[in-house]
Formats: sequence, structure tokens, C-alpha cells
Amino acid sequence: MLKRVILLLLAVFAVAMAVPSTRQQIQDNAFTPVTDEIGRRLVPRRLVVMADQLDVRVSRAERLPEPDTFAGWLRRDYSGPETDPWGNPWYIVHGRSSYTVGSMGPDGLPRTEDDLTETRNLPRGR
Repeated sequence: MLKRVILLLLAVFAVAMAVPSTRQQIQDNAFTPVTDEIGRRLVPRRLVVMADQLDVRVSRAERLPEPDTFAGWLRRDYSGPETDPWGNPWYIVHGRSSYTVGSMGPDGLPRTEDDLTETRNLPRGR
């Protein structure tokens, strides 16, 4: 019984994908809320890992990458993906006593309420 239900659902999905207007609607809209939620769950952990790797760099008395060289550091040294789940580049912002790594979130715009960030304090005397 369960196999028949699954096969029926697959058949309905296949027919829906064969109709161009339905296919476009499914591709454009149906998965966005799901992918946004998955991204919101993945990004905070990725930012913690990124900040941990930068903290190791700071503990070895190395400089943090500058915003314009951050993409190169991501390609060379970061163990995760070079972009966030929405295809946007990660970013870094330096402060006097801290730094922040972040994602612009689903809207891809900086400094909006859907941005996800991780801020770390720099060691004193630096």
C-alpha cells in the first residue's frame, strides 16, 4: 500500500514537471521556504566554525584577513563552503576590539534583519 502511494506521488510529480507552467512554478517558489529554513539552520554553525578557525589564526599572532582578501582566505584556509547557502559571499568586518563574520541571509542584502553573524572579541594587547 505504501509503495503504491509513493509511486502515485512520484507519478503526479512527474506529470506536474512535464507541464512547463507548473514546472516553472515548482522550481521558482515551492522550495524557497524550505531552502531558506535549511540555510538558517546551517549558517550559524558554519559561522562558529569560521570564527574558530580565525581565532586559531589570531592565537598564532597572525593577522585577520582584510575584507578585500577574505574570499582568498576562504578558498585557501576555511574548511567549509566559499558561499552561504543562498550563493552570497561570506563577509568579515573588523572592529577595534572584535571582528564579525557573517552571511547576508536569503535576501542577499547587507545590514538587514535576516543577516546571520558571529562576533568574536580580539585578545587584549593586540
